[in-house]
Amino acid sequence: MSPVRILVVEDEGAVGRDVQNALARFGYSVADVARTGAEALEIVRRVDPDLIIMDIRLAGPMDGIEAARRIRDGYGKPVIFLTALADEETVARANEVGPEGYLLKPFSDSELQSAVEIAISRARSREALGTREEQFMSTLRSMADGVIATDIVGNITFMNPEAERLTGWRFADARHRTLGEVFAIADAAGKEAPVFAPGGSRGAGRRVALRGRGGERIWIEDNSAPLKDSHGSLVGLVVVFREAAAAAGADAGEGAGAGAHGGSSLRDIVEGIADPLVAVDPHWGITFVNRRAAEQFGRPDSALVGASFWELLPPEAREAHYRDGDRALSRRERCSFEFHQPDSSRWYEANAYPFGAGLLVLLRDVTERREEQQRAARLEKLESLGLLARGFAHDFNNILTVMLGNLSLAEMKLPEGIDGREELEQARLATIRAQNRVHQLLTFAKGGAPIRRRIDPAALLAEVERDLERLPRVRYRFEPAPGLWEIDADPGQLRRVLENLITNAEEAMPEGGDLVLRAFNAPPGAPGRESLPAALELDAAADYLVLQVEDGGHGVPEDLLDKLFEPYFSTRGEANATGIGLTVCESIARAHNGAVAIESEPGSGAVVSVALPAPPREERRGAPAGEVAAKPEPQRVKPRILVLEDEALIRQLLVANLRQGGYEVAETADGVEAVARYIEAFDRGERFDLVITDLSIPNGMGGVKAVEEIRAIDPEAKAIVSSGYSDDPAMSQPERYGFAAVLPKPYQPKQLLDMVRGVLGAG
Repeated sequence: MSPVRILVVEDEGAVGRDVQNALARFGYSVADVARTGAEALEIVRRVDPDLIIMDIRLAGPMDGIEAARRIRDGYGKPVIFLTALADEETVARANEVGPEGYLLKPFSDSELQSAVEIAISRARSREALGTREEQFMSTLRSMADGVIATDIVGNITFMNPEAERLTGWRFADARHRTLGEVFAIADAAGKEAPVFAPGGSRGAGRRVALRGRGGERIWIEDNSAPLKDSHGSLVGLVVVFREAAAAAGADAGEGAGAGAHGGSSLRDIVEGIADPLVAVDPHWGITFVNRRAAEQFGRPDSALVGASFWELLPPEAREAHYRDGDRALSRRERCSFEFHQPDSSRWYEANAYPFGAGLLVLLRDVTERREEQQRAARLEKLESLGLLARGFAHDFNNILTVMLGNLSLAEMKLPEGIDGREELEQARLATIRAQNRVHQLLTFAKGGAPIRRRIDPAALLAEVERDLERLPRVRYRFEPAPGLWEIDADPGQLRRVLENLITNAEEAMPEGGDLVLRAFNAPPGAPGRESLPAALELDAAADYLVLQVEDGGHGVPEDLLDKLFEPYFSTRGEANATGIGLTVCESIARAHNGAVAIESEPGSGAVVSVALPAPPREERRGAPAGEVAAKPEPQRVKPRILVLEDEALIRQLLVANLRQGGYEVAETADGVEAVARYIEAFDRGERFDLVITDLSIPNGMGGVKAVEEIRAIDPEAKAIVSSGYSDDPAMSQPERYGFAAVLPKPYQPKQLLDMVRGVLGAG
């Protein structure tokens, strides 16, 4: 099979290239990358791609939604929308196009791959279904027999040309009329015959007289059968009939026999329905239940017939839906509602149809659909939370940067032991904890992309052990194995994983107990690896570093294990139990191409395992990846640093810290000004040694564009990017955007100066 061809429509070149490269790694063929809607339309016409990945916001008069609509109407191609926009109006417009999915920026490679696979699968299934339906309908239309199909209450939904000829009704006129009105049949004695006439064991039909629309009588042989969906639920009836020679004598008896057979077979048809079916009279008294309904309500049909339908349903269902049901009964209308059955913890949809003087009520189990809707609602909440968290994190991190920087400076200026020094230290630590909470919110909202560097897990575990606020009832044991491999990870995020797992373990032991944190290498074939849970789905040929937290609590019931990673799910009843801790851990592990799994038995505690891939063996030693090792600065004139930061307080703090560190600093508040200052100095032969830039400048040129223009003049220019948007691609992949290092906000003066020395010393 030839590879799937995908058109990427994205006006930001770097993002388009990232998507293109990711798709190529997944084995897809990228037909092209378009920057405008008009360009996308032309490429679709020329190349005929299988799938379109479309940014909603595009440059030019045609946005992505309008371009997708034209592509759908003109070429029928499936579309996945990329967007950083999730406002109600935009989502409503996008939904009108019928996209196969959405990807909220920023997104991970795994999210992109999953969205593409689902879209391709849906498109192929729809195409195959359309082909089968067209073949089926073509067959029905060309049949020499007449064919009529109805819905569950007998309204006509299809007629082929032969059925039109025999009945005298055009399908356009017969559509939605009742079967008995169009297919009016009688036996030889002129007595009305039932339309339900299933064939015998050899499929033989019956002989009846069909009264045409003009009043003429035609002898036919007919057969009928129930229509069921893929789940076995009754959805209608199909009647197949053909013209027969007129008959006398025996025909009357044959017709009468057919009528009796048809009447008795109706019960057989109804009994075969996979869903519960209940018939009620005008006063909601039950007149009939099928076998499945009796099983559903746990009573024999003899005990159900005569009972009130509403007595079978929970009181909440009666209170919520009785009025609508009564209105449908009196007006002879269809109605539907959903209710929850507490005994079975299942959700049901009740569809009521006019039937005789009462209603026919079909119950369907929709528990899976309701659970899927709940999962979708949780994801929608996460997407909205992601947008909120992203903007909140940027603003809050700017404030924390000022607080943390000034507190650190104050500590540096005050001598040890002076009154108030301890309070400053506590305030600084509280600011760092606030920073961690902001990052946790971002990660929970699928926003916090990891800012990776090569780290030593043993050192990280030592930091966690040192800073841990120990509970007196818990016995803590840290057991890192010797010779732990270095890994490429975000140290802040990995620390949050350990802190969350430790907190969960503490809460699982209200009476106290043993809490063990282990870390060990897990190469293929290692004895410890064999005992790891299968849910981690480890690559058999890959090396992993494994972190484990074991508690001595009461364990987790088996039926709750699969729910522990769901957003907002918590086994704790306290008002402050958020249910996000394990969700954050799983999100961080996946962002690092790893996994989390829980093993537990009631009464035996729980073990949470986190597996993170180790870098290739030849890269596990040496300078941390993505971070330049510090070297002594050469003896020279003060290094010159250009600062681009629009927040005045942060800019002042940056300048003060850098000057105190012995650097000459020039400050700017806008990208255009920063580029002009750099070019001016470069032309004079007084180039800046380093640029430190904020990522985003509202209503101005941000750091990415500014550094791009600076490096176009001076390819050797060095730059550090700093931002409170830790999920921006420039923060997680700085080298792609021309940056030598990343400085997430908030940061302490020492972190700033250490990074500056490292970048300048790498020279």
